[in-house]
Amino acid sequence: MRFSTTTLTVLAAASACLAHPSERRNDKAAARAVKITDVDILQYALTLEHLEDKFYRQGLATFSLNQFQAAGFDERFYNNLKEVSYDETTHVAFLTKALLGVKAKPVAECKYNFGVTDVKSFVATAAILEGVGVSAYLGAAASILEKTYLTAAGSILTVESRHSAYLRAAQRQSPFPQPFDAPLDFNEVYTLAAPFIVSCPSTNSPLPVKAFPKLVLDPAIKRVVSGSTIALDVKTFRTSTYGGPYFAAWISVTGPTFTIATFINYKFITNVPPGFHGQSYVVITKKKGCTTDDCVLAGPAIVEVSGANGSE
Repeated sequence: MRFSTTTLTVLAAASACLAHPSERRNDKAAARAVKITDVDILQYALTLEHLEDKFYRQGLATFSLNQFQAAGFDERFYNNLKEVSYDETTHVAFLTKALLGVKAKPVAECKYNFGVTDVKSFVATAAILEGVGVSAYLGAAASILEKTYLTAAGSILTVESRHSAYLRAAQRQSPFPQPFDAPLDFNEVYTLAAPFIVSCPSTNSPLPVKAFPKLVLDPAIKRVVSGSTIALDVKTFRTSTYGGPYFAAWISVTGPTFTIATFINYKFITNVPPGFHGQSYVVITKKKGCTTDDCVLAGPAIVEVSGANGSE
């Protein structure tokens, strides 16, 4: 499986920006002490759905059917993206109603910058956002206490997964590259989503999350396979904060797989372990076996790993 320059560029851009400092918590002990409630999770989910909803509405308003066709996508695909957009709008309405039902003020839509310049970058970004959405709902599931909310979140997750598979297939990527999806925790998802957010209404309730320093696959790397040696850029990291050793933690449903990471010229050099394919996530940690807030130094980065089960 080979990936276009557009897809690789979007992968780099998706994890190349810093989150907003105003949302970052410097007191780790205080951050750990924050108890995330079901209302917090609903607000968190609504924040992500607002982002996806606006992304599709804006993209479909910007690019016409003719532009999609010129980029190699047919009318059926274009109309199916309208269905995806409808789904995201419906998710926003559903979560808004759920929050109003428990007397909570739903977070409002923010202002965004998606960095989309043409149809191909729009489709590539859509695929990445849907993949992150799947991992976000999967990661949040264990923290949901109310069974009704858990069922609803699971229902949205399965739809997001179908969106992800469809968009991956449209780019000639495997729609189901691995047997399990990877769960991401609240801070990991926020780290990936925040770069798209320019500003939010001051009336929005703050989310009990923080962002780690940015981590991005070196854009000079054009293709990644299991066993590859890769470089992960981290421009904001300072060795004075921590001098090593370093480990790359590759996130999976059964727990992270750790590989040794070497820090050279603001890049972490590490290897892709066996068993990772498709849209994968990696964080840099200072302790093997640990991915808590006290251990994570940067990331996650999004790494598209080619060659599921030895195929192209």
